[in-house]
This record gives sequence, C-alpha cells and structure tokens, in this order.
Amino acid sequence: MRVALINPPYLPRFSRSQRSPGVIKSNVLYYPYWLAHAAALLEREGFTVLLYDAPAAGADFAAAQARLARWEPDLALVETSTPSIAADREFAARLKERLPRSRVFLTGTHVTALPDDTLADSSLDGALLGEYDWTALELARALEAGQPLAAVAGLSIPHEAGYRATAPRPPLENLDDLPWIAPIYRNHLSIQSYYFSLAHHPMVMLISGRGCPNNCFFCLYPQVMHGRRYRARSPEHVVGELEWIAREMPAVREVVFEDDTFTADEDRAVAIARLKIERGIRLPFFANLRVNTKPETIRALVRAGLRSCAVGFESADEPALREMRKGITRTRAEEFMREARRAGLLVHGCFMVGFPGETRESMERTLRYAVALEPDSAQFYPVFPYPGTEAFHWAESNGLLITRDFRAWLTPAGHHAAVVDLPGLPHDAQWAFCEMAYRRFHFRPKYIARKLWQAIRRPSEGWRSVRGLWAYLRYLRRRRPA
Repeated sequence: MRVALINPPYLPRFSRSQRSPGVIKSNVLYYPYWLAHAAALLEREGFTVLLYDAPAAGADFAAAQARLARWEPDLALVETSTPSIAADREFAARLKERLPRSRVFLTGTHVTALPDDTLADSSLDGALLGEYDWTALELARALEAGQPLAAVAGLSIPHEAGYRATAPRPPLENLDDLPWIAPIYRNHLSIQSYYFSLAHHPMVMLISGRGCPNNCFFCLYPQVMHGRRYRARSPEHVVGELEWIAREMPAVREVVFEDDTFTADEDRAVAIARLKIERGIRLPFFANLRVNTKPETIRALVRAGLRSCAVGFESADEPALREMRKGITRTRAEEFMREARRAGLLVHGCFMVGFPGETRESMERTLRYAVALEPDSAQFYPVFPYPGTEAFHWAESNGLLITRDFRAWLTPAGHHAAVVDLPGLPHDAQWAFCEMAYRRFHFRPKYIARKLWQAIRRPSEGWRSVRGLWAYLRYLRRRRPA
C-alpha cells in the first residue's frame, strides 16, 4: 500500500509545523516533523511511503497536485494549520477529485481542534485527530485489509450526513516505540531547504518528548495535540539518534530539539547530556528551556554542546504572567539570564503582547524589560489564540476576536498578524508595537557593538547573525501592514 504524507503548498516558506504557523521574518522553514514521525512508523511496518513537503520544494498548488497524481497514493494524509486551513481543505478536496480511488484524510492542529467545522460540506474521507502516528498505521492496515474504519481510534469519519469521531486515541506512552525521524529526513527531504535562524545551517529538527506539564493558556501543542502530561524518549533512544546523525548525515551542523520544554524532566535532560559526552558526540544542539531550569542543569547541557536556547519571558508585568499561567517571575528570569551568561549559553528571548489587561504602557515596559535582560536575540509577537486553546476561548467568549476568517490571521505575505482587540488597545496597535519593538531591540548601538564583538570572538556566530540580518532586511523591503 502506498501512503503519501503531505505538507501542502500555501505561501513561500510557510512553516505549518511551528507553534505559530506562518512565514517568519528571518526566513525560517521548519521540518514537517509530525508527518515525519508517521512516515517513519509506516515505513518501518512495510508500507511504501512518500513524505512530500511542498513549501520546502518550492512547489505551488498545481505542481504539488501533479506530483501526487503521478505517485498515485492509496492513502493521502494532508497536514493542516489554522491560518492555512482554507487552502489545506481546497488542496485535499482537489486531490480527492483528481484521485477518486485514493483515500484522503486531514491531520494536524486545526482539524483536531475543529473537526466538524473543518470537514463540513467536504467530500474527504475524514481526519486523524490528535497524535496520529499510530492512527496512521492502523488506518493504513485497516484500509489494506478492507476492515471497517470505525474500529480505528483517533479518526473522524463520514457518518450519515456528516462526520463522527471514533474512540479517542490515548497518547502514546512509550515514545521509544517510534523509529527515528532523521533517516526519513535524509531519504525523503533536502536538509539544505530548511533553515532555523538560531542554529547553524544545515540543521535537523528532532522531538525528544511530547506534552508539557506547564499551564500556559496560549500554547498550542500541549492543549490540542499532546496533553499536559510529559512523555519522553529515553536518553539512550535520543543519543542513539544523535550518534546516527553524526555518522550518517555529516553535513548537519546542529540539532534543534523542538520539544515544548526540553527540560520538563531535568534528570532526563542531564542524562542525555552525560551520555552524549560519554559517546563522544560533538554535534551542537539547540533547545527550548524555561527560566526555572536549575543552574546545574544549564551547565550540564552546555558542557554537552547546548549552544543556544529559546526562553519564553513573555511579559514584564507579573499580573500578565499570572493571567497567562506562565508560572514564572521576573526575579527568576533575571537569575536565569545571569546563569546562562556565566555558562556561555546564547538565549533567544520570546516576548508577547495582547494578554488580558495589556495597555500601551505595559507593552513599553515589556520592551524595556527585554532590553534589560540582554538576550542574544529577541522576538515580539501578539498573542495567538488558536482554536482548541484556552486563549481562543477567552478571546472568543469575550468578543475580542476581530475575525474568524483564519486567512486574516496572517498578513498578505504570510507574517503574523494581531487578531485580538483589547479595550484601549486595538489589534493594529499591538502589531505595530511588535514591529517597532523588534527594530528598537536589535538596532541599538550597544546591541550592535555586542554582536560585532561576538562575531570577532566566534566567527560562526557572526555569519549566523549576518544571515539573519539579511533575511530581516529583505522582510522590511517587502513588508505590508496587516
């Protein structure tokens, strides 16, 4: 049986798998890692697999349709995201028309959050809801054997005049049951096509754990796909994949761990670091951390090759941090930055505006806070209340969403737009602040001097910064207001 796993076309360099899908100012393009996990499992179990990433291939709608028509899959799984959902539905529907004997299903965050809305009035064969690695495998087996799909957990399938969900699929407990995805990247994709501005190029993206025990009300994957309970691959499984990458993919210069929080289990993170050192794997890596990471954990990870990390500081206002249930304080954030600097760890600071109670004054405080923390780089985004999150419920129930036309959640060029109107703080003011804050943070004389000194001391970091700057200058030239 032939199974195609499809990241469909939308806008050039559109990253569907990132937590906030869109086109990033720094020209980032994410790997389709959830599709890759399903592809690896299906391939291991004997199915013929095509992992097709249209944005990475630079393929438009017609080219992607033609490529899949030539391959003629028996089963096609089409990934979705909120801002691209209209295009995703259209792509899947046209593929079904073109290949009527193929079974065409949707996957991903948006269809999981809003299955009935997404599948309404469609001719599609259904959707895979939530974590879908094992669902994809059982679906393929059922189709191959001619068995009823109602027995496959984790689906939404046609029923009478609409669709209905089968039994929910419990989260996978033992992530070591999943095969590595690095071989899928090597065999199906071109690693040069993917870019992450916080890592050396070329890089690969891995997932070492799913779920997040923290309660941030805006975060997409824990609320929609994986749950709050943390489940993780063993250190041996993770380091084995790193060892394979170092040996079989020598062009890779860095590994990016895209876990929501790599240090959700700090003992496991330290065990990974120790085992990586024991096996002599010198490959540097990036990870997402929290400010409450213990100093000894930071030092252990840096010794093992942690070069850079992203940290959600979010806001200068303690009430806003409590409203979003971030579970951090400014004091702890400042301590984290001091420890990171002592350890030589580069920090990318993530800041957001548009939370309950936000004002123009509080946004300005957040910018001053970002400057005072002095991370190596920073991003400023409006809050994204994606369907399925508590942030979406808050915004919709309070009449704050400017539209449910999800295409308007991005600018015409695909960059992130603001979609929440707050009292005294309309969405366009939030968007304008984020644009201004990015420039004010990165074009300060002190910041520029620090980056020049960094480039002298660490030339590879200098080249990485130059590439990011060039991408941002291109963005400024083509920018269109939301």
